[in-house]
Amino acid sequence: MQIVILNGGKGTRVRAISKNNPKCMISFDGKPFINHQIKLLKKMGFKKILFCLGYKANIITKYLNSINFKGIKIEYSVEKKPLGTGGSVVNNLNKIDKTFFLTYGDSYLKIDYKKIFKKFQIYKKNCLMTVVHKNKVADHKPNIIIKKNVIQSYGYSINSNYVDYGALIFRKKIFKEIKIKKFDLDNIIADQIQKNNIIIYKINKKFLQIGSIKGV
Repeated sequence: MQIVILNGGKGTRVRAISKNNPKCMISFDGKPFINHQIKLLKKMGFKKILFCLGYKANIITKYLNSINFKGIKIEYSVEKKPLGTGGSVVNNLNKIDKTFFLTYGDSYLKIDYKKIFKKFQIYKKNCLMTVVHKNKVADHKPNIIIKKNVIQSYGYSINSNYVDYGALIFRKKIFKEIKIKKFDLDNIIADQIQKNNIIIYKINKKFLQIGSIKGV
């Protein structure tokens, strides 16, 4: 399995802790967060990781070049200009498998990725989104309306009852059709919802993340 990690943000919400370094370099138990993330993903069965980098990428690449995780291939790319979360994927299509997981550089998700992937294979859709009920994550605004296990709406709303958990699966082919270079994943997700080409996988536990002070 391959996972693409979007890690280009500036991490402004945690700057009091990160001290202007990329947030993935915040230290936990003597090692930067990115080390713990890689270790977890390897344990969960991933053989390849692709980091899409932007803000102060040189700090991250220097660290990645200094470590050696046996049994897992670690690659990275650096954006010269911000391309958005979707543009980052299109920018790396030559390095991405036909089917791939995607997550974020501030996420630490202890979930059964292999089980999730099996469900994705059964339904043969273009996208899978992991979700969690709003009652499980008090510090995140719900952004999805789900009724009868179907996404009715994607985007912040007073009626939203679920939150995007932060792990997705995509088929590479849907990105090949896009001609613009800069855009966000929200556009892809909304399009797949409209085409009924996305399935959900409900997670029943809180997710861990370092995108906010509380998360850290």
